[in-house]
Amino acid sequence: MSANFWMLLSGRVLSNTGACFYNVSMIWLIYHVTHNTFYTGLTGFLVLMPMMLQFLVGPLIEKFNKKYLLIATEVGQIMTVIIAFLLYSTVWHSVWSLMFLTPVVAILTMFSNPAEMTLIPEFVNEGKYSAANSLMNVTYQTLTIVFTSLVGVLLIYFNPLVLYILSTTFNIGAVILFFTMRLSGRLSGRLSGKKRKVDNLSHRKTIRLMFSEYGQSLVNGIRKVRKFFILKFLPTTIIANFVFGMLSAVLPAYATQRGGSQWYGIYQSADTMGILIGAILAPVLQKVPLGKITICGGLFSCFCWTMSFFSDNNYLSVTLYTASLLFNGITNILLVSGMQRAVPKEDLAQFFTILTSFGGFAIPFGSLAGGQVAQLWGIVPVFISIGISYLLISVYWLTQSILRQMPAVDKLGSGAYSVYSKSSSE
Repeated sequence: MSANFWMLLSGRVLSNTGACFYNVSMIWLIYHVTHNTFYTGLTGFLVLMPMMLQFLVGPLIEKFNKKYLLIATEVGQIMTVIIAFLLYSTVWHSVWSLMFLTPVVAILTMFSNPAEMTLIPEFVNEGKYSAANSLMNVTYQTLTIVFTSLVGVLLIYFNPLVLYILSTTFNIGAVILFFTMRLSGRLSGRLSGKKRKVDNLSHRKTIRLMFSEYGQSLVNGIRKVRKFFILKFLPTTIIANFVFGMLSAVLPAYATQRGGSQWYGIYQSADTMGILIGAILAPVLQKVPLGKITICGGLFSCFCWTMSFFSDNNYLSVTLYTASLLFNGITNILLVSGMQRAVPKEDLAQFFTILTSFGGFAIPFGSLAGGQVAQLWGIVPVFISIGISYLLISVYWLTQSILRQMPAVDKLGSGAYSVYSKSSSE
């Protein structure tokens, strides 16, 4: 691993640490001031909504110097947090001063993660791509667990507004580390005068062609998805994303009932921990039929989630809460691996984009709905609905023969469990 890679990894560590301080303190502050889940739900909606447009930033990222793009995103987040802090502390003493700029931070984050991933091939030898990606991912997940819990504990002793502005110090550290990276000319984004002139002359034509090709590709992709078994995934994906969007809105209120801010951080960490452990367990289960894993896993998660909610012991509740999310981590890995085998390489990115877009739109709307439901009827309906959603996933897969009989990951790619390109199917 090169020195540039370690600078990239260290910068990401600091950036993610700042994100933990920012996210946890802001949501807790908004709930602490308003005691209204509608506002936490609306905040989640504003944070998550821009992520639905992530597919649009790919072509833009390739046009810029990746190093300066990372620096710009960090500086943008710093300025956004400082402006919101100053507004709230001086002339606009309302949670709206914190909320209205949250989409800006979310939009900036859309650029940073893909830019970091495109730099790995520049900084790492080809044979170490997997190790580098794994190290980035595990480091991110682990530190998210640690610092989310830490911020929850710090909220006992510090004003959430202090932790909110403290998040910028980590972003400043990330800027310094990203600045020390050295990029080759290939990724520097520098163009010769002749090349720049040619690009400027063909800019309008290129934009028109890009939108035309994208529109045609999207239509063709939707037509392909409609014909094959993968479409069967969507109902349960939409349900799961919607109810977990609801959870993000009511978790502060739930943590308050459990004992305070420290439990907010602990439950958020348990969320990440459950998914991470599930992802680690997934390779062990790759020989087990996916139909059985999903049906049994949904029932197991339904039981653990329900028992977690009704348990009076906080530590037992957190343990069961973590266990209920193992299913999410396992199926995330196995279903993606299954799609990689069932879908031709030339169609894979298109299928992922379509399924992610159709399933992902439910998350911000779930957050908005969860805040309103909890405000009107309390948090019980939200938590019960999540347990029911796990049950519905099992029942749905049980009633759909093509899903119930789905084989192990390494058996996908033939017969009913394959996706053929248009050219090969004619």
